[in-house]
Amino acid sequence: MRKAFLSVIVFVIFFTHLTFAQDSLITAMAKHNMTLFTKAGNNFTGEGWAKILNQAKGSSNVLVGEDHFTNETPFFVNALATQIKFDNFFCEIDPFTATILQDKIKHLPARELEKYVVDYGSTFSFYAFNPEFDLLKQLTKSNTIINGTDQILLVGDRLICNELQKTTKSKAAKNIYERIKNNSRLYFDNFLKDQSKPFYLLTPDFEKNLDELSALKLSDYEVKIIAALRLSVKIYKSQSNHLRIQLMKNQLMQNYQQWQNKKNLFKYGANHVSKGEGLMQIYDIGNLVNNVADSQFGKSFHVMVLGISGEQASPFKGFPAEKIDGNSSILKALNPIVKMVEGQQWYCFDMLPLQEAIEAGTLSVKNMKLQRIIKGYDMLVIIPKVTAAKFTVLN
Repeated sequence: MRKAFLSVIVFVIFFTHLTFAQDSLITAMAKHNMTLFTKAGNNFTGEGWAKILNQAKGSSNVLVGEDHFTNETPFFVNALATQIKFDNFFCEIDPFTATILQDKIKHLPARELEKYVVDYGSTFSFYAFNPEFDLLKQLTKSNTIINGTDQILLVGDRLICNELQKTTKSKAAKNIYERIKNNSRLYFDNFLKDQSKPFYLLTPDFEKNLDELSALKLSDYEVKIIAALRLSVKIYKSQSNHLRIQLMKNQLMQNYQQWQNKKNLFKYGANHVSKGEGLMQIYDIGNLVNNVADSQFGKSFHVMVLGISGEQASPFKGFPAEKIDGNSSILKALNPIVKMVEGQQWYCFDMLPLQEAIEAGTLSVKNMKLQRIIKGYDMLVIIPKVTAAKFTVLN
C-alpha cells in the first residue's frame, strides 16, 4: 500500500512538472511572437494591427472567431471593413433575416428604420445590439452583401412572417402568418417575465400552423422558408450541434457562386471558424472555407478575438450583463498565453511559429482545446477588458 501511494505521488509530481514545463515553453514562444496595438478613434494603431491588416489584405477569406455580446469585437470587425473592401459578409443569423435587415437598412428612411428597430429589434439576434447593427449599416453602405447561414432564431418567426404576410398571394397564408407573428411576440413577452415559459416556435400549435401552410399553394420562396422553419424547430428540439453546423455549411455552399473568387468576411463564434477541427470537436464552417481556399491554391485567414475580463451583455433585453468567466473552457485552455497580458493595449499573438513547433515535435501541447486553437487560428487577439454591448433601442 505504501509503495502504491508513493508511486502515485511520484507520478503526480512528474506530471505536474511536465505540464509546467510545457506551459512555460508555450508562454515563451507566444511572448516571442507577440505584438501590441491600441484603439485610436475609430481605428487602431500599432504593430499588431499592421500585421493583422497585412494578412487580411492578402487573403480572399477573412474569418473572425469571437465571444459574443461585447462592444469590442464588432468594433474590430468594423475597423477591418473600413480598411478593406469586402464583397460578402457571412454571419451567424439565418439567410432570410440577413436579406430583410439589409433591405430595411438600404431603403427605409432614417425615422422609419428607427421605428422598425423599435418594433422588431428583439428578433435580430446579435444584431439587435448597437455596435453590431452599426456594423451592418457600415457594410451595407460599402455595398457588401450580408449573408446568413444559421437556423432561424427562436423569435425570428415574427420578423419573417411579418414580411411574408405582405408578399404572399394566398389569403389563407396571410392569416396564418399574422397568427404566427402575434403569437410569437406574445410568447416571447411571457418568456421575458418567466423563463420557464416556451417560445412559440417550439410549441405544437406552431407546427400545426406549418402543416396548414404546407397544404396551401404557395410561392417557392414561402415553401423554402417553411422548410427552414421546420428544420430550425428540429435543431432546437434535438439540441444537435452537428445538425446546426451541417445546415450552416449547406447554406454557405448553396451560395458558392456568389462568394467564389470574391473578398469575403466571416464573423462567427470562436467555436465555428477554426481552420481545422472546431472547438466543439466538429469540422465546422471555418474548416470548410479553409478547404475551399486550399483547393484554389490560396489560404484563408483565421483570427480569434477574445476578452479576458470585463462584461458581456445578456442576449435578452432587460437582463443584466455578466462578467467574463476567466475559468471558461477556452480561457482556461489559453492560460499559458493570456497570463502574460497586462495593461490596456490589445495583444496579437502569431500562431504560426507554435503550429510549426507542434508539427516539428519541439512543442507538445497536451490540452486538446489549446492545441485546436493553436492549429486552427493564424492569430489570437486578446483584449484585456471588454464592455457589454447595449441594445440599439431599448423597446
